Amino acid sequence: MNDTNPAIRKPFSSTLSARRIGIVDRRSVLQEKGKEVLKRVRVWVLLRIRYRGVRVGKGFHVGKSVSIGAGFIAGDYVYIGPYSQLPPHVHVGHYSSLSTNVAIVGSDHNYDSPGVPIVFSGRPQACVTTIGADVLIGHGAILLRGITIGNGAVVGAGAIVTKDVPSYAIVVGAPARILRYRFDEREREIHEAMLAQPTRRGLHPGPLR
Repeated sequence: MNDTNPAIRKPFSSTLSARRIGIVDRRSVLQEKGKEVLKRVRVWVLLRIRYRGVRVGKGFHVGKSVSIGAGFIAGDYVYIGPYSQLPPHVHVGHYSSLSTNVAIVGSDHNYDSPGVPIVFSGRPQACVTTIGADVLIGHGAILLRGITIGNGAVVGAGAIVTKDVPSYAIVVGAPARILRYRFDEREREIHEAMLAQPTRRGLHPGPLR
């Protein structure tokens, strides 16, 4: 028998290729599962050591060197990017993402007492900053403390947001202005109905290509 016959070698070669692909696929799945487990462990440790007292839902993830103030509340599947700075009393809804270097600032000093230096004038009354569900805040955006970002809004990279943002608005610039809206009225109703349902884990988009 001639073992070099292509008709004989091809099925064997195809089987080997299929096995190799299967092994690679299984390795990828195991690697992703391993990364997910490490992320969960890391968050579990951070919540008990660095961010004690905050309240977060399932699937919460926080990047490195993030400052989170007291009274922080986050819903399910919330992401806080590296180097972000969140003052006390920030509330974030389900599925929302804050990118790298997002800062919520202001309302941290009294400055209207004649004869008293600002550094000794005390703090204003505490205020809550509200970020709705399914909100995306881009890299380096700055938000004024105490404002409300409506459900489904998108804040562009580098935007400076000084006032409330309507639901599903896309805002850009400094100061931020409304560029357009994500959805029309019918699409908004569909999306709101989804947000009203119990939260569900989805497929992460993975790294940029």
